[in-house]
Amino acid sequence: MIRVTVRPANGEACEIMVNPDRCLPSRQLIRQQLDAGKLGAVGLVRVHRWEPRDAASADEVSGLPASLVRDLDVVLWLIGQSPDAVYAVEQTDLEPGHSRGRFLQVHLGFPSGAMALLDFADRLPPGDGYQSLSVIGSAGAAYADDHQNMQLVFRGGRPQAVCADESGRRHAAMVQETVEALHAGGDVSAHVSEWQNVLKVAEAVRQSIESNQSIGLRSGNVDESLRDSNSSHGVTRLLCSQFRCAVLSTVKHDYVARGLATHPRFKLVVVADDPQIPNWAHERNQQFADAHQIPYVRDVERALREFDVQVAIVSPEAERHVGLSVRAAALGMHIVQDKPLTTRPSEADRLVEAIERSGVKFLMWNRNFIPAVVQAREQIAAGTIGEPYAMHLDFYFAKDAGPPKGSRPPGYPPVDWQAALIAAHVDGSDGGIGHDPMGELAIEGIYPLGYLRFLTGANVRRVFARSASHFHQLNADNGVEDLASVTLEMDNGLIASLAIGRIGAASHPSGGEIKLHVLGSEGALVVSESRPEVGVYYRGQPPKEFRQRRIANDNDFLLAENFAQAIDTGGETILDARASRSIYATVAAALESCRSSQPVEVH
Repeated sequence: MIRVTVRPANGEACEIMVNPDRCLPSRQLIRQQLDAGKLGAVGLVRVHRWEPRDAASADEVSGLPASLVRDLDVVLWLIGQSPDAVYAVEQTDLEPGHSRGRFLQVHLGFPSGAMALLDFADRLPPGDGYQSLSVIGSAGAAYADDHQNMQLVFRGGRPQAVCADESGRRHAAMVQETVEALHAGGDVSAHVSEWQNVLKVAEAVRQSIESNQSIGLRSGNVDESLRDSNSSHGVTRLLCSQFRCAVLSTVKHDYVARGLATHPRFKLVVVADDPQIPNWAHERNQQFADAHQIPYVRDVERALREFDVQVAIVSPEAERHVGLSVRAAALGMHIVQDKPLTTRPSEADRLVEAIERSGVKFLMWNRNFIPAVVQAREQIAAGTIGEPYAMHLDFYFAKDAGPPKGSRPPGYPPVDWQAALIAAHVDGSDGGIGHDPMGELAIEGIYPLGYLRFLTGANVRRVFARSASHFHQLNADNGVEDLASVTLEMDNGLIASLAIGRIGAASHPSGGEIKLHVLGSEGALVVSESRPEVGVYYRGQPPKEFRQRRIANDNDFLLAENFAQAIDTGGETILDARASRSIYATVAAALESCRSSQPVEVH
């Protein structure tokens, strides 16, 4: 708990407790599902918290471990009621010579019929602890469990499990905003009422342990502010400088612009594109501009000059990526660009030359700051598995691309690539939009190959690849792959492999299987890219809604932070123009290998 002393405008100073566990991304996600009615009425909440002996806190509240009281607070917050029955037991008989510690079990009953079971132990051997939260509702359930968020480390003997931590930047920022908002004053009575209610329940737990009896509490709802207290509290921050950004087309992806704007140092001020683009493209640009309440200018150079812009965010059709980026660089703009780098080899060199001539910073939007990838890099850097000698990447997107292969009768005209991708914009499946058809290696290959470069720092020298139009009629009609396998021979004797595909929505309940397998001289890693995650399942759940939800993912913010630091310090971005060109060359070599059935050198 965090103690905050506040002095209301018309009252005496009082102490308020802030529970940082409410701000954990997993708890926030579960609360959002409850507030949206997706899980129905809460029937049961179960909490496990097991702590190691060497990390057990001496803090107590009402004679109970402070971490158990935090869990009580989360349970009341999620259920939205005070319990009317409390029963608790504590195990006190320990074997002779056993290290001291506590085990407490708390059983709560609520007027609505809901119930909760919480257990706390601080008897684990030294090392990591374990937490689990399950919420069972009348229409669905949610599970936030460390067991689901373990990555595997092999260092001899049985595999070790390393938990994917969710208490990152977003958690810390939300806790800080809550504390600052309370310090700012205003009506704090709701917070005081919440804390008093938690203390009342904690005291009932203590009494039940001492009396070995169930303690009845007067039924009643927790203050209604519980239903709103998870909302963000706005805090004004002074920024040392802010970069004004022009969005140069949102025809392909608007998530690049939205991602950069998650950082307070980047402000979207204008959308711009060329006047001769087709009407459907103008419509997308106008919709994005209207949604962000900024102008749409049909003249790129005029927008860059007249809106005092420092950053250009480039996401048109793939063929236009380099052209817009080069034009922006010529005017001194720093550039964030959507993938792929380009569809033409000559364009890749033209971009690198333009960026280096102008001296601006370039960032290819990527996924390298996904929590699991960062954790894998930390494990490798710490020498946990020694020197890596092989890395294997599985990158399967569980998305459809129109009708399945073989669903159209013979003689039908082929599916038009651009028309199909324009229509796919509705569900976000238009990642390869442009005039030229592109397969999964070209569209998505930057992500796993970016991981490979991020984790090893090595260049790819030679590839052998196979590909197929295995799933989708769109790909088959246009002669581009939706499934591929690649062997990669790299600097320093490293060997890697990549399996990549758009394997269809029916193949996975949560967007796809993405994993990294890393072999080192002293051990190995098995890393699931989606972790940490929370499982959410409910009645009537739309078929395309993910069952496993990613949490604690600050990738967009961290990419923006990396870009800002590169501008400030003159350093390099996490994926600059030369690194992007290297990945493009690897993809081009793999596609050539697919055509020739021979190994191909990467140039």
